Formats: sequence, C-alpha cells, structure tokens
Amino acid sequence: MLLSQKIKALPGSYGVDRGNKVIIWHIPSEDSFSSLNTEIEFDYVYQFLKKNSALSYDQAFELTHEADKYTLYLTKLPVVKVAFDEVKLGTNKKIPGCLKYYEKETLVESIIGIRQRGNLSLGFPKKSYDIEVWKDSISKENKDIKVKGLRSDDDWILDGLYNEPLRLRSTVAIQLWTDIHKVYYHEEEPKAINGFKVEFVELFRNSEYIGLYSLSESVDRKQLQLKKPNGKEIYGELFKANSYEGGPSFKKAGEYNNIFPHYLGFKMEYPIIDYNSHWDGLSKLLDLVVNSSDATFKEKIAKEIHLPNAIDYFIYINLLRATDNFGKNYYLAKYDLDKPYFFVPWDVDGVFGIIQHGKRIRTTNDILSNHLFDRLLQLNPNHFNDNLKQRWKDLRENEFSKINILARFQKFHDHFTAEKIYEREYNLWKNEIIKEDDFDYLNEWIIDRLGFLDTYFKDL
Repeated sequence: MLLSQKIKALPGSYGVDRGNKVIIWHIPSEDSFSSLNTEIEFDYVYQFLKKNSALSYDQAFELTHEADKYTLYLTKLPVVKVAFDEVKLGTNKKIPGCLKYYEKETLVESIIGIRQRGNLSLGFPKKSYDIEVWKDSISKENKDIKVKGLRSDDDWILDGLYNEPLRLRSTVAIQLWTDIHKVYYHEEEPKAINGFKVEFVELFRNSEYIGLYSLSESVDRKQLQLKKPNGKEIYGELFKANSYEGGPSFKKAGEYNNIFPHYLGFKMEYPIIDYNSHWDGLSKLLDLVVNSSDATFKEKIAKEIHLPNAIDYFIYINLLRATDNFGKNYYLAKYDLDKPYFFVPWDVDGVFGIIQHGKRIRTTNDILSNHLFDRLLQLNPNHFNDNLKQRWKDLRENEFSKINILARFQKFHDHFTAEKIYEREYNLWKNEIIKEDDFDYLNEWIIDRLGFLDTYFKDL
C-alpha cells in the first residue's frame, strides 16, 4: 500500500499521449493503493480534478497539468511502446526502433526492427506491425525476449484489429483451434504448438496512444518443432499459402524450380539452404490431388496428408466460415522425412459473420471447401466422412458447444466493456466498422451457423 500524498507511477508502467490528452496506466490490482490522493506523478506531476474515493478500472479520471486536462485510464493489460522513424517505415525492410513492454512491475526494453504488415490492412488507418527483436541496430542480430503468455522469441506481430468491430473474433478463433488440436507428433515434441498464442496489449507509437492491439507469436520451425535438415538432406518443411494461384486450393500442379521461393501460390518458409527452396515433396502432393485417378488418390492420400488434422481443419474453417482460408492464409507443414503434411491456420480475421474488411455477411447455410477436401468427401478414403461426422459430434459436446463458444466472447466483451477498453478504443477509431449491435449480431450468427452445421454433418 502506498500512503503518501503523492502517488508515483513506476517507470514504464504508463504512457502519456500529449496530443490526445490520454494517460494509460498499467496497475495489476485495484488494491495497489489505500486511497486516491490529490497528486500523481507520471512524466510530470498531475492533480486530480476532483476528489475520488479509490482507483478503479471502470472509471476514467480527470487530471490537470499546467492548465491542460488529461483523461487517465487504468488497465490490467500490458502497456507496450514502440518508437521509430515513421517517415522511413515501409512494408518490406525492417527499420530500427525501440520497444518497451511493461506488465506486473516487469519492464522489458530492447532495440527492434519494425515494418508495417498485411495486405488489405495496409489501407486501414490503424496499422499493424511486424517486429523483430535485435541485440543492436548495427549487427541486427536476433535476441529472444519473454513476455506474458507467449514463448521466448525474437519475432512478434502487433495486429491492430481495425476491421473487426469487437476486436475479439480472430483471438477467440485461434484460441479455439489451439484448444482442439495438437500436432500428431506431440509425444516426440511436447513443446510443439500447431498455431500461435495471442495476448491483448495497449499500444503507444512514438508517444501516441493508438489503442488495443493483439500481440502474437509467429508460425515457424520453432513453433512447430520441425526437424532440422542434415546438410542438404531435408526433413521438416514449412510452406505458406500466400496467394490465389491454384496451389493452395489444390487446383493446380506442375513443374517447379527450386531456385525460386514461390510455387503456384505457396511460399517456401523453411528450410532454405544455399538460397534454394525445396518443392519436391509439395509438388508430389499437388500432383496426387490434381492429377491422380480416384483409385490412386484413395490409396495414397493418407500417406501425404495427415487426415485427422485435415478433418479438424475442415471443421474449424467451416465453423468460423473463414472464406479466405481454403485458397490461401494457412501454412502447410511436414514434421519429418516421410511424414504427412498438415495444416496450420493463419490470418483468421474475416470470421464469425464478417469478411476481411469488416463487412457483415449473414450467410450461415453454406460449406466452404477446396479441391483437396472435395475429393476427400467424394471418395471417402480411410472412412474420412464417418470420422469427420464423429469428430464434429465430439467437438459439439465440448469445445464447440454453443455455451462454450458464446461464453468465450462474453468473457472478453464484459471485460472490455466494464474496464472501459472499448470506450477508449472507439474514441480513437471512429469508423463505419464499429457497430453497437455487433455483439448481438455475433451471438445470433453463431447459433444459426451451429444449427446449419449440425444438419450438414449429421447427413454426411
């Protein structure tokens, strides 16, 4: 308990936005202070405009400093600050900057490289960022740091969530996936995660408060614990479904050249040895799906694709109605030589009743697919349809129950409403995407979607 007349905030625990006259202060507990006194020290000493009985997350406090009025918000979320030259910032090359991350009296500081990220989101006023932690700005050597709830790493994504009215859909979506699905080799690699973890933070950019962001891990070899190559012998592989060129939707196959990092819409992520990609295995898979006879497909597909993973991915993408995630926006990985490929979700932002730019799409009565899944459903190798049907039934009784899914959204929504996170977010970002009735719309959409999918899977 602090009993002095003047409260002093710990270094790094706050951000002061002098332009918008907003102060965000991370306090992990309302019990940090015995009373709310007349003065509080951040970068300068501020006076409370009126006497308040106690600190709380559900109030905004008015402060003054040299005749200027400020609004103080308390937050339990980590406070993150990035500083860089905005004139030099682009989408390709990372430029040097600084990072400060504060949570529960722990301050992490580092030099970083930073760039803007995204495709459609580059047109949004609220930008998203890709950051890489460096030891220094000269060598640009990577350095791992540890932050709340995420792995120790050197590579992070700050997503502005601008196209999602509630700022919740993509986070709930990826949490659902990591709760239902483990890699098939988890006994050999217990640290492997098929997906990535996400934490919400309050972000300042060059001393300007820019609102609620998600801080997330990357999908890479380390996350999936893929086997490393031995010399030029390839074991684990990782490809990103990067564009609609036919490969990611399994509609095209053909010749490849390992000197190029792209092939039919896929991008080689790992490994790249002596500047060469390795398309041999993926091209074999595409050829099987696109060109093989029905008999050959049924005989060989389970050796090339891990079918339980494919079942989970098909169910998951259809639950979300993620219209952008069967022809791109996923990763295809292989753990080891002669092991099957498996799907890893990515960029699940246009989901649960909206599409990528935030527009509502009320459709709940359709099934999303691609040529691979079309053939699996049609030819039913290894009792694919029966297994798909049973997996849906099992998930509906547990993680995908209506109560469970709605409760996940309700928890976040109640938190962001009660602790005025929505208030400060929407004060900053007044745009047509924000809709006051979106939470009710989301709930109705989920109930309707579950009802349709129940009938679809029952009738398989």
